[in-house]
Amino acid sequence: MTGPGLTPSKWAQAELATLDSVIAYMDATSEDSWRVGTVRSADGTTNCFFGHLFNMGGSDDRGSALWDWFEDKWATTYKIYPINDGKNPDYPQATPRQRVMAYLLALSEGTELTTSQAMEEYFRERMAEESVLRTAG
Repeated sequence: MTGPGLTPSKWAQAELATLDSVIAYMDATSEDSWRVGTVRSADGTTNCFFGHLFNMGGSDDRGSALWDWFEDKWATTYKIYPINDGKNPDYPQATPRQRVMAYLLALSEGTELTTSQAMEEYFRERMAEESVLRTAG
């Protein structure tokens, strides 16, 4: 979806309605263009997932909007960074690209929670814990 009147935010929102474009973009990246520990190398040749996502935007405005909308709709940096960097035992694949691709596919299939679903689950768990503490006290 493009157009002269489409703001970067509206473009990103439309682009991220599904994960199809993100999965296709990440699938087209080379293994050696991925990194761990930081978003982007000093020379810009390697990126973590969010660096690649930013580049997917094609401009700073669109890249920033993609990053923001991805975190809002799909998954935050708190979820992605440990996967990218090999610190999430649920994603033991050999490379950052392979780990992130496995996660994106699981997220797309609904076997991983989206940002709002994860927030809802966390809220329910905290409420249940508080309820137990109130009834025990």
